[in-house]
Amino acid sequence: MLKNIFICVLLMVVLNACHSVPVINVLPELKHTLSMQIIDVNGNNSLLLIEPLGRQQWRFVQVDSLGAPISRQILQNGKWRNDGFMPPNPSARQLFSAVYAYLGQQHHWPIPSVLNDVKIVTGKGDTVADISWKNQHWQIRELADE
Repeated sequence: MLKNIFICVLLMVVLNACHSVPVINVLPELKHTLSMQIIDVNGNNSLLLIEPLGRQQWRFVQVDSLGAPISRQILQNGKWRNDGFMPPNPSARQLFSAVYAYLGQQHHWPIPSVLNDVKIVTGKGDTVADISWKNQHWQIRELADE
């Protein structure tokens, strides 16, 4: 009985995570890897790399301040998938989608309507932004190319 309840709860969590994933059908071409510093509402600091892999394919890699991977996901043809053996991380996917909305605003890319409620406040030469979406909040800073 307890096993069945656990399976039902786990299934609901997985289905909820899948349901909340926005579809980003069109990816603009990235010329180079983008690097961003992310600070979440708890003050946790991480690095986000967005790497172009080809037409309509980007890799999002988030690592903590010690370099340990938090999430690696690929967005290809509007669909998200894990990259490697990292467990699914819906909160990271939410962050990646919100960052896409920020990039769309900065570079005048098309933004899916599901991301219209992402709140973005930029400052300091548009390289620092506060992003809020679905009860989550991050501060991001674009890092200069080295």
